[in-house]
Amino acid sequence: MSLSKKPGLPSRLLVGLVSAALAMPAMVPVAYAQSSQQSGAAQLSQAQLSALVAPIALYPDSLVSQVLMASTYPLEVAEASSWQKANSGLKGNALNQALQQQTWDASVKSLVSFPPVLNMMGSELSWTQNLGNAVLAQQSDVMNAIQALRAKAQQSGALQSNTQQTVSGGGSAPIVIQPANPQVVYVPAYNPAVVYGGWPYPAYPPYTYYPPGYVAGTALLSFGVGMAVGAALWGGCHWGGGGWGGGNSLTVNNNTYNNFNRNTNNNWKGGGRGGSSNWQPDMQRRSANMGGAGGGANRDAERDQLRQSMQRDGMSGGDRSGGDRMGSERSGSDRLGGDRAGGSRESSFGRDPGGFGDTRGARFDSGDRFGGGGKSFSGGGRSFGGGGHFGGGRR
Repeated sequence: MSLSKKPGLPSRLLVGLVSAALAMPAMVPVAYAQSSQQSGAAQLSQAQLSALVAPIALYPDSLVSQVLMASTYPLEVAEASSWQKANSGLKGNALNQALQQQTWDASVKSLVSFPPVLNMMGSELSWTQNLGNAVLAQQSDVMNAIQALRAKAQQSGALQSNTQQTVSGGGSAPIVIQPANPQVVYVPAYNPAVVYGGWPYPAYPPYTYYPPGYVAGTALLSFGVGMAVGAALWGGCHWGGGGWGGGNSLTVNNNTYNNFNRNTNNNWKGGGRGGSSNWQPDMQRRSANMGGAGGGANRDAERDQLRQSMQRDGMSGGDRSGGDRMGSERSGSDRLGGDRAGGSRESSFGRDPGGFGDTRGARFDSGDRFGGGGKSFSGGGRSFGGGGHFGGGRR
């Protein structure tokens, strides 16, 4: 199910749920703990990862790479989404100057130029945080799942070159998606349960999100208005060496990255390095986003501001009509936390979402170290989960 606002659902109820999600301490479910003890890290299967990346696997490489990077900073994504809605009229230099006052990671700032993508991530924080956890723990596996889904979409006839994008590769070669015009990006909208030629993992239905104004048509992929990118897209995907079976990594075009930071970061003092390099997560920033050491009073104040902003916005997100948008359809009435068997109604904060071994807000301080640098995500990791069950899978 989705935390998406349903018609007639009071805004204050959503605000209360999100406030609780942002404030509650981390919980480590049994499934996650057992997986950690057995393997030393929480490993998601290909089926689980596929369900997780299904809504973004058909994005252009440069955009999907920065979505993956930004997902590791879920609090900043939520803040940026709320900020973008309040400043949607800013464009070009005016937008860059306004972004200079923000302290978000460059990957998060870059998505302000793509409101449908940023607002999807901001309105579905459970999914965003699960995605970020997977990126840090299993970056290569995440990228393999994207390639596998692209292959299925290519086989179904949905993924092909057109006036919006160029698609190359296939078979044993990685499938690369690039904008037809490097300066204009079109964000595809599609139904993950259909576009891949029939969903192959029924136990793990894919996340589904429809942007505002989306109307299902005969085309498996639809495109909205093209978005001028300038220097906003500086990420990329390295799809391994002799095929897409391993060695995958997220990359940074340092020249474009430096240009973007010069325009949007008031305190930017870098810029000496050129060429391309592998992306490295900022673990101190990550810890602050998860409520651990380094968060402090500033993050608490930002959470308070975010809640106030959400209340003003009424938690507006994607198109809320016609049933659940993110997550699989659930029988019966909309369940914020779920109408359980026997008529009891309870919150699902911190619960195992569909058998994924909930990674939402989990404290990674029990020996699991994700993402390099030897740092663990210690402290009172906040849960951004809300009541949504990941993919509506097994219970």
